[in-house]
Amino acid sequence: MVAGGVTGLYAAGTILPHAAAKLNQPHDLLFRALCDDPRRAGVLIRDYLPEWIASRLSDEPPVLLDGSFVDPRLSGSQSDRLFSVALRGGGTILIYVLMEHKSTPDPETPLQLQDYRTGIWRRYANGSAARLRKLPPIIPLVFYHGRQAWEVPATLTDCLDADEELREYLHDQPYFLCNLGPVPDRELASDAEVRTALLSLKYSHREIDPEVLLEAVLRELPDGAYLEPHVICYILATQPLITVDVLTMVVRRAKPHREKVMLSLAAKEWMKQGRAEGWQEGQADHAARSILTVLNTRFGQLPPHVEPWVRQLTTEQLDKLLPRAVTAPLIDEFMAAERSH
Repeated sequence: MVAGGVTGLYAAGTILPHAAAKLNQPHDLLFRALCDDPRRAGVLIRDYLPEWIASRLSDEPPVLLDGSFVDPRLSGSQSDRLFSVALRGGGTILIYVLMEHKSTPDPETPLQLQDYRTGIWRRYANGSAARLRKLPPIIPLVFYHGRQAWEVPATLTDCLDADEELREYLHDQPYFLCNLGPVPDRELASDAEVRTALLSLKYSHREIDPEVLLEAVLRELPDGAYLEPHVICYILATQPLITVDVLTMVVRRAKPHREKVMLSLAAKEWMKQGRAEGWQEGQADHAARSILTVLNTRFGQLPPHVEPWVRQLTTEQLDKLLPRAVTAPLIDEFMAAERSH
């Protein structure tokens, strides 16, 4: 593809830029973290495209193209990414990856995908007749992790009230549905890091013992992986039954050497949820217990006056105290905050 063609498509214009999309949901944050690295995106694309298409892709990693194509009305519930992938025989194909986060299938999906395809092609052609005659193929991959069965037509022509002969004449390109629900956990992805992210997404709308899910993820998630904090925070945000005690117990079973890291991540996530949603009765006690758990993990048995002092603080003070609990090199430095309150 000519220089400035695909990679130069997405300047300001009719396409909604990333900055305009509101990433309010943990689903969006995890899926974008999963897709924004070329290696992980390559795993996702090759694992879920039909083999006859995946085999035509070159070994080069996919190139993430700048620009978001989410319908502004749906920006709070969907994530998308557009990739350029080189073909073995020459040329380029575009892979449009859309994560459908709704708990039930959206019947407008074929219409939305047609809008996205048209927008991408318009930006590519930029009014050039020559480019309009050689548009890059676009293959949509729709990932779905809701509980209800997906019964949305795969093509726009399947939505038309027409007989088979007319449908065949009007036939258009389908999207490929990547429904995570029926896929066995061990087969969600060929890469462990990607697999744990998809596992977390898969069970966000399904009944599962959160303790079992957390342990399964921790045992497989590589230590220090890029997605480690994203996956842990996502599980804590979508599995409210995971408490400080449950987390501590599971971490000590599955990854005792990562206890400090996990508890620090958890404390930050729980405090963030409190800021976003507003504290309710009992949440201040939960925040105090989170801080005390972090302190006990980092410094061992605490001086007797520490716990009473932490528990009498206001929620606003606890919120400000969390960074000190995570970063203070000594318990004495942490307690220096006592003089400032």
